[in-house]
Amino acid sequence: MRREAGFSMVELAMVSTLLAIVTTIITSCLTAAVGSLRADDRLAMSMESLQRSAMHLSQIMRPCAITTYRVLSTEAHVPLYAAAAGEWIEPPDEAAPLPLREAKAIQFRSATGDLSVNAVSLTEIRGLRKVLDSGELDNGIDDDGDGMIDEGRMVLDYDGISVSMAADIESVKFTLTGRLLTMVLQSAARDGNGRLQRFTATEVLYLRNN
Repeated sequence: MRREAGFSMVELAMVSTLLAIVTTIITSCLTAAVGSLRADDRLAMSMESLQRSAMHLSQIMRPCAITTYRVLSTEAHVPLYAAAAGEWIEPPDEAAPLPLREAKAIQFRSATGDLSVNAVSLTEIRGLRKVLDSGELDNGIDDDGDGMIDEGRMVLDYDGISVSMAADIESVKFTLTGRLLTMVLQSAARDGNGRLQRFTATEVLYLRNN
């Protein structure tokens, strides 16, 4: 009488073990893929957020009266353009080297939209500046170990209050050429491979003559 074909207990155990190994590998690959996609999504969201912040800041600066535009002086401006660092000065002219024309903080007054005796009424002084995050110093290195350099947030000062406008900002540059003001924001985020990717958002606008 013939035996019925079948699997022995040893064979079943081997198949179960192989299936478990394959399932573990597939799960691990899927988990890594999902994590990578999520990281890439966060990178894309960070880039989109930076662009939105730059557009919002541009809208705030657009009514700026060019005659009220001031930049915060640095040691490089002394003594030709300022008596000391930390003074609010008129921006160096176009003959100055580009690094001297790139400001990290600005002040200005904007048109309110109201007319007063045939002149445009202006707001009180407003300011835009970067405030460093806790644990960071303005020294060109990564002080808090997160990969970003000198990161902080953009702050708008007006009417005695300060409002955060953008986060995770590594650098900001305001450059005035004639009436043309260029603002460049730089930020960073990690991609799906864990690498830190840096990206910028640029806004260009014409300031008002008055």
